[in-house]
Amino acid sequence: MIKEVFLNLDRRPDQYEKMSLKFPKAFRISAVDGLQITKEDILPYVVDNSWRDPSAGRRITKGEVGCVLSHIKAWKICCVLQEPLLVFEDDIEVLNNNYQQLAKKYSNYDFLYLGYKDMQGECETINHELKIPKFTYWCCGYYITPKVAQALLDYFHSNPLIPADEVVPAILNIHRNPEYNQQHNFKIASFISPLVKPMQGAFDTSDTEKSPTWQEVDFKVVSCGTDESKMEKILNDIDVNIGKNKEWRGGTMQGPGGGQKVNLMKDYLSTLEEDTIVMFIDGYDTFISSTKEVILERYLGFNKDIVFSAEKTCWPDKRLQELHPQSPTEYRYLNSGTYIGTAKALKNLFSAPIEDYEDDQLYMQKAFLNNQDNIALDVESYIFFCLAGAEKDIKIGKNFIVNKATKCTTCVIHGNGGASTKESFENLYYRWNGVSLTAIDKDIVVLPKLFTEKWCQDLIEVCEKENNWHNLPGDVVPGQELRLNTLRDTSFKEQFWAEYENVISHALEKYWPKLVAPNIRDLFVIKYSAGNQTSLPLHHDMSLISASIKLNDDYTGGVLSFPRQGVTNESLEVGDGIFWPAQVTHPHQSLTLESGTKYSLVLWTCRTKEEGEFYESR
Repeated sequence: MIKEVFLNLDRRPDQYEKMSLKFPKAFRISAVDGLQITKEDILPYVVDNSWRDPSAGRRITKGEVGCVLSHIKAWKICCVLQEPLLVFEDDIEVLNNNYQQLAKKYSNYDFLYLGYKDMQGECETINHELKIPKFTYWCCGYYITPKVAQALLDYFHSNPLIPADEVVPAILNIHRNPEYNQQHNFKIASFISPLVKPMQGAFDTSDTEKSPTWQEVDFKVVSCGTDESKMEKILNDIDVNIGKNKEWRGGTMQGPGGGQKVNLMKDYLSTLEEDTIVMFIDGYDTFISSTKEVILERYLGFNKDIVFSAEKTCWPDKRLQELHPQSPTEYRYLNSGTYIGTAKALKNLFSAPIEDYEDDQLYMQKAFLNNQDNIALDVESYIFFCLAGAEKDIKIGKNFIVNKATKCTTCVIHGNGGASTKESFENLYYRWNGVSLTAIDKDIVVLPKLFTEKWCQDLIEVCEKENNWHNLPGDVVPGQELRLNTLRDTSFKEQFWAEYENVISHALEKYWPKLVAPNIRDLFVIKYSAGNQTSLPLHHDMSLISASIKLNDDYTGGVLSFPRQGVTNESLEVGDGIFWPAQVTHPHQSLTLESGTKYSLVLWTCRTKEEGEFYESR
């Protein structure tokens, strides 16, 4: 009788019971649980992170690593015993109870597939029971001799781990990829009528298919900056600055240029193992808003060797616009400022020469357009979010920055673009890393830089264009006001509400721990100018929490004053907001304007849950 073994996870006693009934004389091998091991646990073996599933395109899974290590246990036993074995996985059903007799009948073979899946069509028959296998999947049941087992073990002494379904055909010299075949001359066969097969539904619950990809990889975050004083946003998040102590010869970056970054990257890639995963981010206008673990998981999910960020504009050569693949979003064109890939793939992509002064983005766009098979563009900002032309797509969520246009959370922010984009980028970085709330008196707090100067100026211009300044009928403290919910351009209201939900409310709740930030009740711009309204008398607000955001500073006088507390907003800068409890304790006034025109954005919040947003009657 040929000795039998079956592979069974310790956490699957149910499968053990079933196998014990099917194979009462078999020896149980405690299978390796791929979900519970790390790269240190599997030494001296390492995993082939460059291997891709031929159907799904994914990397090897944790379950597949555990599976091949479990088979390695069986192969070692075969070599120690120096006799053949019948090896079974624990999720099979027996189709022919005479499997022992049949295996013994053909024990002059080196390897027999008892159960299998033919992957390359019809096979040549040997006799009425056997055929010559072509490329074959499934190691659910097989007969193996010590010399084949030794060849498999020898393979992994000098090669990284790949799935059992891949390495067995390679050793048997029947792999679909000739490069894998090891040129052994073993006598092999498959039973025409399989003797075993996977149980129904086995692949629905199998760790080999359903477990996460093996992620114990060498992952480097790289940037390039010759002036590290400009890299404060990312210095703590990168592993290597390839521009350190280098003289910059790549142009001013106000136009085409940056080829030196590619050449420095080539030099760095030459020092790495081929399966190292490298993420490059520009040095002066990027920051990372997620963890390396999340970034790596998302990259692996693309099932591509390289992922580039995508932006809305084709730059610097618009003639390449139509050559880029169509995109389901506005983000269609390759941006070279952020990308991620294996060292091997990036080396190959950057094989053509480039001068330091030439344009890196044009270089990479042309390389991509000539080799799109293993490269993806991140058109949803799943990893990289390019802000040029996308300033209004930004939203800060609870744990992620969100591209509102693609409805996708993102991980790396790139402030590529002109002055307005840079301003949005700086503001986003500031807000994402926590607005620094400052108490200037007990229960009067300032939130600086809530809005950019450009946003404030744009709001003033829109309000002046509509020119619908007026007092509310019956208002006992009348002002020249214009409500944001009456503007034809709704973006300002939407952006303020987003800022309130994402930033302001959290900061206020942190300062006042018992506060549940109320909804917005009223939001209006108030204007002070000579010949109209120049001041506002002492008053309280019909609000739980009130705020005033300074929209401009090209005026004198007109200071917002809290006489009871001895506090004013005089030191605030454009875009800063001052907040206070609006009833009873904090009466306030706007002192007389002396020159210029003053604009303030005023926030009132609801006093009760039942109270809603205020709309003017028409």
